[in-house]
Amino acid sequence: MVNILAIDTSTPACSVALSCGADVVSRFQLASRSHTQLILPMVDEVLSEVGQTLGQLDAIAFTAGPGSFTGIRIGFGVVQGLAFGADLPVLAVSSLETLAYTAVRRLQVSTNGYVLPMLDARMDEIYWGLFQYENESLSRVTDDSLTSPEEVYSMFSDSPHTVVGDGWNYADRIQLVPATVDSMLLPDARDTLTIALPKVVAGQVCSIDQVSPVYLRDKITWKKRQRLRQKT
Repeated sequence: MVNILAIDTSTPACSVALSCGADVVSRFQLASRSHTQLILPMVDEVLSEVGQTLGQLDAIAFTAGPGSFTGIRIGFGVVQGLAFGADLPVLAVSSLETLAYTAVRRLQVSTNGYVLPMLDARMDEIYWGLFQYENESLSRVTDDSLTSPEEVYSMFSDSPHTVVGDGWNYADRIQLVPATVDSMLLPDARDTLTIALPKVVAGQVCSIDQVSPVYLRDKITWKKRQRLRQKT
């Protein structure tokens, strides 16, 4: 029996999920700016519901980004405290991958289709990644990216079947015609749990001091600066 706590605060949604053997309990709430007040009580609630303590967990999984800078920072701080306090290993998961899994669970995603999760990155940009859903399994096609809305189209030879997330608010600038769109859908820790379970069982975890939040904009900016230095 594997016990895993999953936490997501990467978007305006705040969610927690806990696997206890075959049982899964979860909490999900649109939080906007209330992540700090909600997240720890949610953790206490799911642990109490199954009669578990932090010390009985095998790992903590969390969405490390990309997403809201403040939300990611809050989530990572909470995971740091819980992991250090209970001496637990952790697993960092992409918020876009979590959103893709949320789409498969919540929507009627066609088999052998593509799922494109997109998050509004502000500053006229979006976070996105492409995933393929085939034989009831989801696999990554591209890395998580940060681009202008117009640049998304150039990465596809055809439109994805399903687009989810508030990045679709830039739809008038994205030349894609997906079969299904849900711009209101946000990542859910239940799906972080789905991603984490086989990896935790396989031992693909690490200590909290070996992971860090994914601020994709900082990473992209650093790469651009590096290229500029190489040209001079």
